[in-house]
Amino acid sequence: MVEIKYLKDYPQYLPIVAYWNYKEWHTGELPFDDIIVRYQGRMNYAAVPTTLIAIEDTMPVGSVSLKLDDLPERPDLNPWLASFIVTPDYRGRGIGRLLIRAAEAAAKEAGVTRLYLFTHTANALYEKEGWTYLDKVKTAEGYVESIYYKDF
Repeated sequence: MVEIKYLKDYPQYLPIVAYWNYKEWHTGELPFDDIIVRYQGRMNYAAVPTTLIAIEDTMPVGSVSLKLDDLPERPDLNPWLASFIVTPDYRGRGIGRLLIRAAEAAAKEAGVTRLYLFTHTANALYEKEGWTYLDKVKTAEGYVESIYYKDF
């Protein structure tokens, strides 16, 4: 059974979650120690920033964060659902939806009234979860990202 928990309650998983983030989005761009420091700053409850993790038995299998200033091309939009990942062996089991819904609940609890995200790979997932398309933006890395939002 998968449970969604705050990373703050499971600090032993911080290096694993940081490593997933590093390998997925930051290899060569930022030192791994910088990613660790970023995740240490997300060790909060129902706040921005925070990180939630999906745990099956004693194994972390996914994570999602709430954070500020996630898309430099759109500094006018905040806060963001970000750094969302489910490990490959656990995809397709609904864990991603659990993480998204837990992040939305944490955002609401933190007083957020509108949350943003961007993606170039998971549009259908977010649309099924009730997110509304806002705009497209080309990033410095050359990706064309779709921006979505959800009001609470």
